[in-house]
Amino acid sequence: MNNSNSNLPALIVVDWGSSNFRAFLINNEGAILDTVNGDLGVLNIKNGCIETVLLGYISPWIADKKLPIMMAGMVGGAIGWQDTGYVNAPCTSADMANNLQLAKNKSNLDIRIVPGVKYVRENNVCDVMRGEEVQVFGAVLAVEKQSGELSNKTLSETMFCLPGTHSKWVEVAKDTQQKTVITSLSTFMTGEMFNLLSKHSILSDGLDSLDITQTDIPSFIKGVGVSQTQTSLLSALFSARTLKLDKQLLAEHVPSYLSGLLIGAELAGIKTQLNDIKHVYLIGNSSLNTLYCEALKELGFTSSILSSSTASTIGMFTLAVKAGFITDKESQKCH
Repeated sequence: MNNSNSNLPALIVVDWGSSNFRAFLINNEGAILDTVNGDLGVLNIKNGCIETVLLGYISPWIADKKLPIMMAGMVGGAIGWQDTGYVNAPCTSADMANNLQLAKNKSNLDIRIVPGVKYVRENNVCDVMRGEEVQVFGAVLAVEKQSGELSNKTLSETMFCLPGTHSKWVEVAKDTQQKTVITSLSTFMTGEMFNLLSKHSILSDGLDSLDITQTDIPSFIKGVGVSQTQTSLLSALFSARTLKLDKQLLAEHVPSYLSGLLIGAELAGIKTQLNDIKHVYLIGNSSLNTLYCEALKELGFTSSILSSSTASTIGMFTLAVKAGFITDKESQKCH
């Protein structure tokens, strides 16, 4: 039985994406005791050295005891540790817990990897995510801990958004047993398009010589507004050049305007699909979430930001308990 001392570690949680690594040492109440972050995402690891990289990051945590390890994200994809496949939406956290995969390793560590989620639309086009599903389940629990259980009516007016290179929008509901269900998801390549256009298109002309560190909010909001009045994003994008040529937009404000155009177009797509949405929970810690808040406010939505670290650890801890991978403190009280 796990020691109930809240200072003792019980589980290592790893969120391992394409570009970044982060891990959390947590106790048997799900609280974070320590963290480690790194830039060795799975895309940056060569020659099958992924286990060596993991040990390099977490070795101080397993020096005295080989703690169980839960991992999620692209580490479970074809380019990661091993391909864990997908669970089809609609799905619950119990569905995810029942499909954890034991990771083969030379260190004899007990490592489980969370599968991804796949959603198939009516036209048979599928969408997928890895890691974000854990954060969504964790975010729902975090919100309910603060404000009480979320009803189906509330959830029907709510979306969970995870801004990033490939932004994810996730719908959730409650089943007949009041379990949280991921019902659908949509991916927008907003961040990747911004990087491509701001560095490798005609819109990037002259930008490489400028020292741009902050977003100009008025230019950003202008881009959001223009994105709502243009029938085509492809046409609206060129205005980032013409407004500069017409001296209505300073060169250093082009990236801010471009960001507004792209995020605005993303929100327009969601608004078209889901007209009843009133509130958006943004899961993340970066300044990107602040921009999404500004854009949502401009379009008449309310929003709030949830910590991605908190969402990840709560979600993974819950999966570990449901899978019987660890025993939480509350369960111990019953024995």
